[in-house]
Amino acid sequence: MKIDSPESRAFLFELYTMTGGDEAMQVSMHDVGERLGLEKSQSGTMAENLFIQGLAELKTLSGGIGITRQGLKVLDIKPPPKPGDEFLELGAGPVLKEKNMEAVEKIMLETKDAIASSTIQYPEIEEMVIDIKTMDVQMLSPQPKTQIIREILRSIHSRVSANGPEPLAGKLEALINS
Repeated sequence: MKIDSPESRAFLFELYTMTGGDEAMQVSMHDVGERLGLEKSQSGTMAENLFIQGLAELKTLSGGIGITRQGLKVLDIKPPPKPGDEFLELGAGPVLKEKNMEAVEKIMLETKDAIASSTIQYPEIEEMVIDIKTMDVQMLSPQPKTQIIREILRSIHSRVSANGPEPLAGKLEALINS
């Protein structure tokens, strides 16, 4: 995703600077704009544009805003792992290493649990089960291929992000992007 203007990029970068890149932090959209020499109405418009693109989020009705993971990615800043997800990584090599295989196994257990307790419709569940079985077969290989695993995770993520639990979708995204 690209940001639509240099002004929006500057606003997003200032938001990043003021929050330290912490997604849980919030600052006033007007304070961000003030640092860039914008009036309150201009700050509001700039923030709204970032909300629409999913790069920032409104945290309070009084104008408290925060940066999102997507906002960090647009700025080419690797988001820090969420607590508990530090080891969720596929790696860049052509073949998964032992620690990467453990991360895949952990996320697959969570995915299976989520499917069992979800309200996802049968056709989507069927697709996810087939993806999981494909993943299981790939993991039986003495050298499981990173790109194949990544593509299967993308397929599962597309269904989970639309219908499944939010924390699982975030973990899948972290693993895919690692």
